[in-house]
Amino acid sequence: MIKKTVVFVACAAITLSGCNGGGAGDANKVKEADIPKEITEPVTVKFATGSGNFNESDFKLYIQDPVAKKYPKITLEYINTSEKGSGLNELVAAGNIPDIVVGYGSTLKSLADLQLLYNMEPIIKQNNFDLNRVIPEMVDYVKVNSGENFIGGLPVYNNAFGLFYNKTLFDKFAVPYPKDGMTWEEIGDLGKKITRNYDGIKYRGLYPDNVNRMINQITLYQLDKNNKATITTEPWKKAFELWESIYNYPGNSDAPYNTMNFGENQKAFINGELAMITGYSSTINALKSAPDMNWDVVTYPQHKDAMGYSTNVDTPNMSITLPSKNKQAAFLVIQTALSDEVQLQLARNGKMSVLTSEVVKKEFGKGIPEFANKTLNLSSMAKLKPSVPRISKYQGSDTNKVILDAYESVLRKEKDVNTALRDSNEQIDKIVEAKIKQQ
Repeated sequence: MIKKTVVFVACAAITLSGCNGGGAGDANKVKEADIPKEITEPVTVKFATGSGNFNESDFKLYIQDPVAKKYPKITLEYINTSEKGSGLNELVAAGNIPDIVVGYGSTLKSLADLQLLYNMEPIIKQNNFDLNRVIPEMVDYVKVNSGENFIGGLPVYNNAFGLFYNKTLFDKFAVPYPKDGMTWEEIGDLGKKITRNYDGIKYRGLYPDNVNRMINQITLYQLDKNNKATITTEPWKKAFELWESIYNYPGNSDAPYNTMNFGENQKAFINGELAMITGYSSTINALKSAPDMNWDVVTYPQHKDAMGYSTNVDTPNMSITLPSKNKQAAFLVIQTALSDEVQLQLARNGKMSVLTSEVVKKEFGKGIPEFANKTLNLSSMAKLKPSVPRISKYQGSDTNKVILDAYESVLRKEKDVNTALRDSNEQIDKIVEAKIKQQ
């Protein structure tokens, strides 16, 4: 009921051909000729983003300043959707529709549900923007998460993943370093060689992050075409058994590490008690405060059935809203954020570029002052393709949590793999049935 009310408010606040109940496809019949090609008068573009995507400092550095330099007639207004009362639904209800909304997959779904998702393909074509510059899986991610067969946003940067390792521990126990291109099984074997008690300290080999990371890597589906859970199938059983073999063994997963808590394991890695962790951007930021640690990174461990792939796309996307009266100016803002210059700056500062450019990829992390005196393999984090899981509209954080809880019950020896999968299958079916009834 709330959703319908918000959509009604949005339609009442703005008179648009799209708010006639005809759906997103009808709403996006925009002719290229309807969009002015040049910005001849001053215009303000409202840029709505959570602070986790762009805080005010990052917004100024990567968006506001580059746009002001290139398009002085465009003024940008920063809207922090993380602030109370400034969420997307609240903005819509107040009739304060942003021109650009930045967010992950759930934001794309919200834009579609609110009938705000705009088909950007005509404006992309009009501006001669070369989509081949962008990693294709990241464009696919937009379509998959919006549920529409058109491009309703463009990625701005990607949270790249890799395997971080402590060289000191590998040297201490005469174990060879991890290398680019290794599989989960190979990494797991290295971890077992490290795991031990030594001089009163418990050293652990590997933290692989939660099981959903690998499930996304091989794009296992939670639901079949009839929206029935698939968690008891053989591929899911193999996934859980693989995680068991590389993580859940004595010395590596003893309490307090018999949960999949990323923060605690990252702390153990930085403290020198964990040899390897599959981390991402947050790990790079955490390592800035550990100048004396001797560490490096290699490609994300690969699954034998999906060689060449890292885990899932993890990128905030920039979407122009359907009601925006400043679509061309908004697109010029997005195009600037995707310029080689801005993408290179993002990459150098540790935000992985979304461009296919090998030149930009090789610069990843090289502008981080805390790492200036280190020789690091950070560009390895961009070597593999990101996966794009095809998700059902009934899948979400609630069904994902069921999977995480299922594995943790195995980890704590509360259930065996078969029982955990069977129980989670039943729970997901109940969640989905309830969602279907609410429609």
